[in-house]
Amino acid sequence: MPKIENTTGMPINLIIDELKSDDIRKRIHSVKHLDLIASTIGPERTKNELIPFIQELLDDDDEVLIELVESLSKNFIELVGGQVQVLLPTFEALCRVEDASVREKAANQLKKCFTLLPDQKKIEELSMGIIKRLNDSDYYLAKNAVVILIPAVINQVSQNNQNDLINIIVKISQDQIPQVRKFSSMYFQDLVKHYPIVNDAFIQNTLNSFIKDEQDFIRMYIVDALISLSKTPFFLKQQNFVMNMFKQLAEDQSWRVRYYFCEKLADIGDSVGKEGYRKNFQNYHLKFLQDNEPEMKSIAALKIERVSSFMEAEEIMNKLVPLLKTIQQDQNSFVRNSLASSVLALSPIIGKKNTSEQILPIFLNLLKDQDSEVRITLFKKLSLITNVLGVDSLSQSVIPALTELAQDKNWRIRASTIEVLSFFARAIGPEFLSDKVLKLLLDWLGDKVYSVRQTAIQQTAQLIQILGIAWADRNLLTKIWSFQSIQNYLHRLTVLFTINQIASSLNNDYILKTILPLLQQMSKDSVANIRSNVCKTSILLAKEKGGNIFDPLKKVLQSLCDDQDPEVKYQAKSALESL
Repeated sequence: MPKIENTTGMPINLIIDELKSDDIRKRIHSVKHLDLIASTIGPERTKNELIPFIQELLDDDDEVLIELVESLSKNFIELVGGQVQVLLPTFEALCRVEDASVREKAANQLKKCFTLLPDQKKIEELSMGIIKRLNDSDYYLAKNAVVILIPAVINQVSQNNQNDLINIIVKISQDQIPQVRKFSSMYFQDLVKHYPIVNDAFIQNTLNSFIKDEQDFIRMYIVDALISLSKTPFFLKQQNFVMNMFKQLAEDQSWRVRYYFCEKLADIGDSVGKEGYRKNFQNYHLKFLQDNEPEMKSIAALKIERVSSFMEAEEIMNKLVPLLKTIQQDQNSFVRNSLASSVLALSPIIGKKNTSEQILPIFLNLLKDQDSEVRITLFKKLSLITNVLGVDSLSQSVIPALTELAQDKNWRIRASTIEVLSFFARAIGPEFLSDKVLKLLLDWLGDKVYSVRQTAIQQTAQLIQILGIAWADRNLLTKIWSFQSIQNYLHRLTVLFTINQIASSLNNDYILKTILPLLQQMSKDSVANIRSNVCKTSILLAKEKGGNIFDPLKKVLQSLCDDQDPEVKYQAKSALESL
């Protein structure tokens, strides 16, 4: 049995007592550490005392139950000595609670427990009992667990019980409560994998029932079942049925059903093959790109990268590209963003000439998009087009867009833009990093937002790894070290954080000649936070590098032992002691 270390800082008895606390926060804290309690008291007491007590918690608030099922899902089977039967009543009870995530996790844990039972007879006896009790429960949401459990055991029970389980599914699929029918529709994909245990007539009747349902959230999940069926012998026998059902979903009056169908379009293509896709579904994708609902256009644009692999280059040029030229002007930015994330994937398929003539203009247009998110998305996919056209031809088009994004009001956009530099440095080399581009990096290093500064520091370290310390010293580092004389102390902190980040790339001679004078000067800074970070940087360099820089760095720390700020003084003394 695993022994779990108590890292809570609390005695185990207090953690156990908190299970009974009136304060929900304390109960949640205790429930999070049930594995620690079980590990401490051992398997016997866990089975005889802790598990019965846990069952008293099952009427608790949802927040407690969410943590409870998480804790029990970790390694509790080992903590009860592998005797999974003692956990079954608890998981069964959790299948009846209101929170959907708790029910689903509890059902999945029951599935795991069934696989660990000693023999098939025991699996059949216990699983059938649990499924029938949950199905007969007055609480209709318990049927959620039923449709999860039946596919897990249907091939491990007798034919009579298989028939009983199928009859249960039939009734759930026709239940008067839409939410119950939804459960059946969602998990039907798992059941049909057991064809021919579940036979043709049952599958067809159930799917026909779902497709006629007035609720679109029930019809939409038929797609998953059809994809599963396409991978079974059922598809060979009933191919027309499956294809017609797919087409009904593609033409459904509800945009949500069409949306879900489009979201699964690449999986459908994988299941029916390239020819099956081109013959039956390619035109639906092209139609979705022209849909009146912007959400439909967005998901269709997003799927271009995946489904284009099923298309011939000529079809892409004649049928797809003309639609993309319209979408690039769409009034909804999220539609253009979807296009930006996928359009460049066409480049390797259609070749250099067609990319240059057809995709490059779309790329350049999106690069000027008024929405910065669109431009960022495009940057993240740059390699797809540069691999075909080469980087040099694009770099001059990219710099103006990069400059604009560097000044974006949204700091997340500024931070994301920084990551483009290492891509170009790696692809082109130092010639891309002109004075204009390096000025952007320096601006980011002095940004008012910490995350932007930190990303810029990390990017500096990456550039050094790619282009070398000699290039960095000539073109970049001297400018960063000059930050130590700027009035804003955040700029001065950037100097120290940069040293920390690139320490492994610096040799001792460079540290003695350039870094040590900086640290000596900054150890006298008027801001205590700066002096405190000088301690941290000094100790980092001393430990990582050692050698001839050890004593000079030690002197910097000794000078800070008499600092007027108690925190700085404490840090300096602690650093010296650690040396």
